[in-house]
Amino acid sequence: MTAYTDRRFKNFGWIAASIQDENVRQLHKWGIQTHSPFEWLTYTMEELGELAQAISEHEHRNGTKEAIVEEAIQVATLALKIAEMFHEV
Repeated sequence: MTAYTDRRFKNFGWIAASIQDENVRQLHKWGIQTHSPFEWLTYTMEELGELAQAISEHEHRNGTKEAIVEEAIQVATLALKIAEMFHEV
């Protein structure tokens, strides 16, 4: 198993742009959504499960790093939406 090291957000510009792109994609797909905190958490956990699956596929079945990145960006996007909603209340 390969170890991965924290890179201290050296590529934060790319990460932020990817999260913004995912946010736009989600808005086009679902529109503006209003949910309870527990519903937002449920959606985030569902995406986290998909991230776990992508990592498992990478480790055991030749899954791609790109799939891991895609799922991680989706998790980050939802987590940041939650942070923004609670920050602005």
